Amino acid sequence: MPTNVWLGVTVEHEKTKHRIDILRNIDANIRFLSIEPLISDVGKLDLDGIHWVIVGGESGVKARPMNPQWAINVQQQCSQQNVAFFFKQWGTWGEDGIKRNKKKNGSILLGKEWKEEPKIKAIAI
Repeated sequence: MPTNVWLGVTVEHEKTKHRIDILRNIDANIRFLSIEPLISDVGKLDLDGIHWVIVGGESGVKARPMNPQWAINVQQQCSQQNVAFFFKQWGTWGEDGIKRNKKKNGSILLGKEWKEEPKIKAIAI
């Protein structure tokens, strides 16, 4: 894998967590999870070898609501396992359970914006 390539997989619910093991076994400078749209609790995550986790709710006319606790669970696991956490957005359904424009719902989780990024290793040119 070229050193300038960041490699990721989507994990939108617990049944797709097997993708993390596949990703972990690929030699990449940065490995990340896109946990969006988060449509159910993903449960316990083994983030060994993962550098970044991005979480977001679903958008669009047929969007399903995201339970705030699902996102909080991921954030707490990232914190415990020293993995950068980025909360992208609530999506069509706000934290308060009201459906509206995703921009109005914003990206505040636990009273703050989470825009962490992975620590990038130096790349020799």
